[in-house]
Amino acid sequence: MKYIFYSLLMLLIFSCDETKTGKDTMVKKSDHSKVQKHEQIELIQKKYQSKIDDWKEYDNLLEFLDQYKAISPNDAINNSNELNDKAKSLNDSIKPEILETPAFNARLNLLLNETLRLYDMSSIPSIKAAEVNDQVAKILLAFSAINSKINTTYRQAELEGEISEIDFKNDLPNKPFNLKPELSKKSFSKSKSSKSQKMKLLEEERMMEKKKLFQKRKKDDR
Repeated sequence: MKYIFYSLLMLLIFSCDETKTGKDTMVKKSDHSKVQKHEQIELIQKKYQSKIDDWKEYDNLLEFLDQYKAISPNDAINNSNELNDKAKSLNDSIKPEILETPAFNARLNLLLNETLRLYDMSSIPSIKAAEVNDQVAKILLAFSAINSKINTTYRQAELEGEISEIDFKNDLPNKPFNLKPELSKKSFSKSKSSKSQKMKLLEEERMMEKKKLFQKRKKDDR
């Protein structure tokens, strides 16, 4: 009788432990399967969009990252290899000339490193869902920094163009139309010389007219 009682007790304890383990497994699985919504990333302003229309590597990454705005840790890990490949393609691509600067390339390298870190997480069995979510947030933040730099670069170029145009218009009345200094000076000197010659000819014509008129009057008086 005691044997039966102890057997039932051990069976009950084992069942409780198994149920608890099963619940823990279910909780852990749900954490990695739960979709996490992330903050909106900064995008390129519409008026500058045409500047990078031919930058296909950027478009490919932008389209792929769209799914990461709301994604589960499991899906983020599963797609991390392809994400890293697209970030590497962007980093190695031929960029618009105005963006070929150390500051901009540093932002591309940061994004590449963050995507590589996410890919490395796929080899860590004990990785926590929260850690994956945090890494995804870092990737989106790095991409936002790239877009912010693109907006800033083209905005600065736009302002410099407007300032140059204003300066040109303000200086225009005081300068010859020819933009080459040596040619302008030469043309201006030539114009000035030509004007002097015309004035001299007019003066000579006036003197001749006066002389003719004087001779005519003198002849008439006789």
